[in-house]
Amino acid sequence: MTADVLLLNADYSPIKIISWEKAVCLFLAEKVMIVEDYAGRIIRSTSMQVPWPAVVALKKYVRMGSKVRFNRANLLARDQYTCQYCGRRPKTPTGLPNLAELTLDHVVPRAQAREGFVVLPWNGRRVPVTCWENIVAACYDCNSAKADNTPKQAKLKLRVFPKRPSPWDALRMVMGRAQVPTEWDEYVPEGWRNYYNVELDPG
Repeated sequence: MTADVLLLNADYSPIKIISWEKAVCLFLAEKVMIVEDYAGRIIRSTSMQVPWPAVVALKKYVRMGSKVRFNRANLLARDQYTCQYCGRRPKTPTGLPNLAELTLDHVVPRAQAREGFVVLPWNGRRVPVTCWENIVAACYDCNSAKADNTPKQAKLKLRVFPKRPSPWDALRMVMGRAQVPTEWDEYVPEGWRNYYNVELDPG
């Protein structure tokens, strides 16, 4: 049974997932109000008892940050732990993503970089060779087949164009890894578990 709490902004838009301890601290500091609680669950102390929060909302609106940390974990999460060439999504016997069977691939390879930059073939932008827009999750077979080529040269096709995640994407990435309780349903936009990009035109 989950103890996570969904934190909403003052306009009831989702911000992030926090621990129940953090939610209770915010509640006692009068910074949030409890919007939904886990039915039948109570947090008790010697002097008080509080419904176990499931969803809390800030009393004052806050602006969301603009950066998502650039690292392997977030890159794989952005791509939904799926090879962006063949669509394979390796899993462990328990059904979790098998991170050991995924690699990170430079779409335009390092070997074709000029002074540390590459030009993205789908939009003509010049970007650093190692950045959100030029790295995707790939299985070992596709990464090996692609080698030091672009997808076109290797006769592979990207399923989606990689992009820098927004703060909203960062929350969607977490939501994709979390077990979403029914108490959150009203506050989580439909489709967030399949949030990333729209499939490219197959034509």
